Amino acid sequence: MENTDLGSINGKSHDPDTPEAVLENYLDEHDYEIFRALNANGRMSDTELADRVGLSRTAVRRRREKLQEGDVLEILAVIVLQEADLADAQILVSFDQHVSSDVRKQFITKLIDEGLVYNTSSCLGEYDLTFSAWHTDLNSLKEYVWDLFDGEEIVNDYTIIPLLKTWKAWDKELDRP
Repeated sequence: MENTDLGSINGKSHDPDTPEAVLENYLDEHDYEIFRALNANGRMSDTELADRVGLSRTAVRRRREKLQEGDVLEILAVIVLQEADLADAQILVSFDQHVSSDVRKQFITKLIDEGLVYNTSSCLGEYDLTFSAWHTDLNSLKEYVWDLFDGEEIVNDYTIIPLLKTWKAWDKELDRP
């Protein structure tokens, strides 16, 4: 689903540093409005979506299904860790550059399969990988990370950065400073 000309959105000049501008090659204006509405309320009915977006219920359903089937849109529930008084951290990992790609893939797969790891990403710079993990408290989180790395020849160095306050997550404002 490619949209080649969204020079303006709703008749307004186009700022390249907005979600609409970044997504314009993937979502047209209606698809973006469907995303925004579902991001606010993932249980919104197609009828309510249609009223909000200005399309028929059938058109909205087809668009939503196409976005979901194309893996462009996923509706999910997220635990707001700080509201549940749970500890979370970003863990930055540098790899031993002498390990095989199979060892690297196995380690990444291990992180993906971990229930307390909620994000795993490759990165550039001093570190090779970053992941986010959570636990009941910071001490338990630190021990959990130690256990994850126990016996892993790939981990050359790592840094745990505890996250103390989140103002925005998953495109939702949680709090204001």
